Amino acid sequence: MRKIANLVLISLLLEACAAASGSDAFPEPETSGSAEVAEPVVRIVYSHAGDIWTMNADGSDPVQLTDDPAMDFDPAWSPDQTLIAFRSHRDGEPEVYVVNADGSDERNLTDHPDSDYSPAWSPDGTQITFASNRAGTSGNDIWIMNSDGSDPRQVTSIPGISEYPSWSPDGLQIAFACTFGRVLPEGVGDFEICVVNVDGSNLVQLTDAQGVSEAPAWSTDGAEIAFQSDRLGWPTMPDYTPPGYSDDRFGEWDIWIMNADGSDHRNITNNPREDESWPAWSSDGRILFTRYGCLMTMNADGNELTQITQGICDDGFPDW
Repeated sequence: MRKIANLVLISLLLEACAAASGSDAFPEPETSGSAEVAEPVVRIVYSHAGDIWTMNADGSDPVQLTDDPAMDFDPAWSPDQTLIAFRSHRDGEPEVYVVNADGSDERNLTDHPDSDYSPAWSPDGTQITFASNRAGTSGNDIWIMNSDGSDPRQVTSIPGISEYPSWSPDGLQIAFACTFGRVLPEGVGDFEICVVNVDGSNLVQLTDAQGVSEAPAWSTDGAEIAFQSDRLGWPTMPDYTPPGYSDDRFGEWDIWIMNADGSDHRNITNNPREDESWPAWSSDGRILFTRYGCLMTMNADGNELTQITQGICDDGFPDW
């Protein structure tokens, strides 16, 4: 009889548990799919009115990072987005500075009596390439230093001006603007796009066009290089004076793209009444650039053009 009573008790307990499992007494746990995952915030660093700023990719939340009477410009994000290298004239000669992403702890990395400028980070964040005339020649060359400013070493040694380097995503090459000492009839350097291995070997000139080609920027997959060029001249002169016209420039700026080996040049802006410059690639393949001081984005084919900053703009040198 005791055994039967125990079986009855167990049966009653099982029935109670079954009833409870179907009620609110034991609510189902929330699944991971029900929780919203926040999208990462994409920030742009840029120069505005002579200082370094950041903002969201949609133009919201602009934050001023530097505030110096001298010019601070040409900023570049570190790969981990914690630091920003930039060019500053606060010490008389151009120097490469770095600042934390929140604007704290500004420090001079180059601290040299000659000109050091246009910094760009290596993909692993351990090194910075920059332009300098510290070799004592009449022009500038491409240099590399550690990210703390130590161990500067010269990469190129060619005539004329070499500047605005851009590191390839695999960390093996540097694209930059080069003149080889050539000067245009307008009196400005005959800049073309060159590429060199980080050890200084295998220097190749990729472009050879009228006017100026400069400010190269590698795509994130390393397959293409965007750059600015005024090779098309000034449109329809003298029917009207294009905005930004200057008699010491061959033409107006457009954004161009070519393959990393220098082939297949494509003009992706080609607007005869606009001046586009300073391209920078995003991780999803869009291009950030300036149009008369306003920040813009577009696809790599020139479509889906979006203006980020509005009104009378004074922005330049953007970087994602």
